[in-house]
Amino acid sequence: MTPSLNLDGIEPLFYTPLVRFELAQAEALNRQLLAEAQARRANSAGVTRSNIEGWHSDDDFFEREEPGCMALRGHIIEAVRQATLQLAPQFDFARCGIQAEGWINILPPGGMNAPHDHPGWVWSGCYYVHTPECEGRSGEIEFIDSRTNLRTLSIEGAACFASKFSVRPRAGQLLLFPSYLKHWVSPHRGAQERVSIAFNARFARRR
Repeated sequence: MTPSLNLDGIEPLFYTPLVRFELAQAEALNRQLLAEAQARRANSAGVTRSNIEGWHSDDDFFEREEPGCMALRGHIIEAVRQATLQLAPQFDFARCGIQAEGWINILPPGGMNAPHDHPGWVWSGCYYVHTPECEGRSGEIEFIDSRTNLRTLSIEGAACFASKFSVRPRAGQLLLFPSYLKHWVSPHRGAQERVSIAFNARFARRR
């Protein structure tokens, strides 16, 4: 008689989480954030990082006092907290505070972000303020497999075996992922500007 085979569990070793959140009733906040972003750009030349043909603010989003910025910061911190507890339910937030930085990205038609990661942080993420309708892969964020081994075979439909994974974000969506995960944004082909707010977060022991 052939012995029965019982599945004894699957360990998610070295897997990379991509956590998605939806901000309920985001329209009013997005209008406010869009106005604040435009006002900041009018008074700042911005900086160049991974952005190509786009405007990137200074990394001071978590220090700003505009009401939209302050409201979104609360949602970002809560997203980091929830995602962390999903992976480590016993994580002691009473002993560890969250440090964060953030910035605004405005991509005009033709703008993009080159492949990059965010060393020195635990979580990275992006909140989408305005995502104009467009066709093809325009404005998609693509994540690149961080593992270094080369694979020639895969399992169709299994994301853990894929070498890359793309998301077409929509306004009101917040994506959160480990900072080591390399990613890029394909050229934006919409008629209107694409606006998002990116951020990094890590933990610091409370004194």
